[in-house]
Amino acid sequence: MKISEINIGDRCVAKVSGGLTVVRVLAIRETWTARGDSKRVIDVVNERTGRRLTFRSAARLRRHAGNPQPVKEAP
Repeated sequence: MKISEINIGDRCVAKVSGGLTVVRVLAIRETWTARGDSKRVIDVVNERTGRRLTFRSAARLRRHAGNPQPVKEAP
């Protein structure tokens, strides 16, 4: 995905520790490198574990995740 396609509060499928999982975007912020260049980073939280992560590239985000579907139990 591109950083322009991401909004705060979005739920996305992302690659975390070699596997795909759903994360929620907490913030998109601008940081500065040692050379004085600016770069955007994405703060997310892993919805399965609750752990906060910082993505330095939007390439780790694969697609938007749909709303969780309620599980229908068999009669």
